[in-house]
Amino acid sequence: MRVLWSLMLLVNTHLALATDEVQSKGLPVAAYSVQQATGFYQFRQVTGQVVKHQEAEIGFEFSGVLESLYADQGDAVKKGQLLAKQDTQLLEIEKLELLANLDKVKAQLKLAEQDSERLLKLSKSNYSAQQQLDQNRSQISVLKAELQVLNVKLQGMDVRLGKANLKAPFDGVIAAREVSIGEVVGPGKVALRVLEQGNSEIRIGVPQGLLSDIQNTMPITVGGTVYQAQKRSDGTNLDPVSRTVQLRFSLPEDAMVFSGQMAAMTIAKKQKKKGYWVPISALTNGTRGTWQIYQIEQGHLQPTAVEVLHSDGQYAYIDGDLVNGTEILANGTHKVAANIKVDIVQSVATRGEQQ
Repeated sequence: MRVLWSLMLLVNTHLALATDEVQSKGLPVAAYSVQQATGFYQFRQVTGQVVKHQEAEIGFEFSGVLESLYADQGDAVKKGQLLAKQDTQLLEIEKLELLANLDKVKAQLKLAEQDSERLLKLSKSNYSAQQQLDQNRSQISVLKAELQVLNVKLQGMDVRLGKANLKAPFDGVIAAREVSIGEVVGPGKVALRVLEQGNSEIRIGVPQGLLSDIQNTMPITVGGTVYQAQKRSDGTNLDPVSRTVQLRFSLPEDAMVFSGQMAAMTIAKKQKKKGYWVPISALTNGTRGTWQIYQIEQGHLQPTAVEVLHSDGQYAYIDGDLVNGTEILANGTHKVAANIKVDIVQSVATRGEQQ
């Protein structure tokens, strides 16, 4: 009987010790140590459009049949490069005719000048020779005038022949071709559209309240690529409808962009208000639509009401009765309650001041 009582006493002692050990252990949790920050950034995205510093719709000044095309859409071209040519056969025939008339007038002028020399000698002793000399001088004046007219016409013909060659006005790329070989093209008809290579600009309307947050260099996204764009103008006029100010930014020379592409710029505005960054998972619903977190005080959870000022999807910027270094429950708030005992088994990295 004594042995039996001894065994029962031993078992009860072990059970009591085990129970005390279980009760001394808390729920394993992850902790997050809060650090006070001076404020947070709110981000606002504005959109704009790519424009080229120079773009031109070029064509022929005179009507004619398109004989040759030396560039097509997408081709890179250099300033002065021949892009297209009209048929110039008729112009060349007209030029030959003018040259023939020019030679004819020159020959007539030479003969008239020779006659003038002979008549000049005769005029000194013969009245009739003097009259002929006057007629001859008049003829020379007429021939010289005809010669001048022909020279002007030849210059004009050379200009027209030159205008039959369409050349690139600047270094760039052919954005569009609007004509085909054999087509009659002339004034008012766009043959090619040329965009300058490089010297790309972004034009973006920025709300007046965000102008002070625009830096000289801003990241601008075009076609999925982020470029560091340089501000070119501060803007002067406020659009009465959109209430924005039009700003211009220049892109790097090697930016592979196209005129008309959409561009997006993110503006960061600093809100100067002291608070704390905490993981979204550390927040839980409080009373009457408020938010709360759980502070870890002497191994127990203490609910603390907080105000959420901002969120970026992963972290929330809060204000509340906290101090630097306070440890809070980092996650799993739906599994706990106030005042329960916890053991910190993991520490979550603290998010510092937002840059």
